[in-house]
Amino acid sequence: MQDDTLLAVIYRGRPATVAELAALSHLPEGEARAAVADLRARGLLSGEGDGLVYSHPALWAAQVVAERSAELRRSSRETLSELERIVAELPGMLRHWSVGETSTDQVPVITRHGRYASEDVWYDIARPSSGTLNGVLPDVDQFELSEPHRAERFGRALAAKDSVRVIMPTRAADDPLVLQRMTHYRPAGVEFRLLDAPASWFWVDGDHVGVPFAWGEGRPTGAIGVRNSALASLALAYFEVLWQQAEPAEREDAAWSPLLRLMRQGITLDTASRRVGINPRTGRRRIAAAMDHYGVSTLFALGVAWAADPQTTAGGPGLQS
Repeated sequence: MQDDTLLAVIYRGRPATVAELAALSHLPEGEARAAVADLRARGLLSGEGDGLVYSHPALWAAQVVAERSAELRRSSRETLSELERIVAELPGMLRHWSVGETSTDQVPVITRHGRYASEDVWYDIARPSSGTLNGVLPDVDQFELSEPHRAERFGRALAAKDSVRVIMPTRAADDPLVLQRMTHYRPAGVEFRLLDAPASWFWVDGDHVGVPFAWGEGRPTGAIGVRNSALASLALAYFEVLWQQAEPAEREDAAWSPLLRLMRQGITLDTASRRVGINPRTGRRRIAAAMDHYGVSTLFALGVAWAADPQTTAGGPGLQS
């Protein structure tokens, strides 16, 4: 008998013992006992010995989802840590490799130094054209200090790409000059997202990867470029995890909307902050910015104003502090 068919029989008849289950399902008692052991292992039945105790399907489903969600969170954290560890080791390995590099090496490595090393290594090894450029830019001073003619050249190069995705620190949304530069680059097809504390500058473009001389530098004065599909795939996987954690910077309310949506479901601000991957202090700062934006002084008033905003997709109960 199939598990789902047997489970239907059990739920309808609610036998109290394994013997009753065997009689109800017309199974040999040995097979019934084995089926009970399997259903207990899955959490669909409980009880000891021959006694059968039932769990409501909704409670069982909720428990399984909670357990799987916890497993996925642990797996995601472990995967991210492992990816970051490997990518973080890459600059040092490439530095040593470049010393012994020969013209026959199948993994070409180049190094560039100076104020614009991060841009130059991309121009020189990636040969900007079509495809997608993925970059992490932890130091927004790069946007503030870039000379106009270099900014124009960079804009033209970005426009030649099919798409460009850039992760910047959350504080970039508070810097008028950075916002101006972001507005300047958006017509070139650049999509920005914000992350509280990006670990290091790096980029991935097709089979090309750019990393700083020392992992953790936000605006490197020494950069390494390498062309290798396996390394690029690794760096891209790490970037994708960061991209999913980051928040879109395209709309003015992007920084606070994810928090407000969760809070309208009855979730507290601190919990909502952690769910979207930021610390509670940052969450409180974003809610304060939302209050300033809507001109209100309480969470209740903020919930009403935000729900009435035609640009939001609010709904549900009031906000939880």
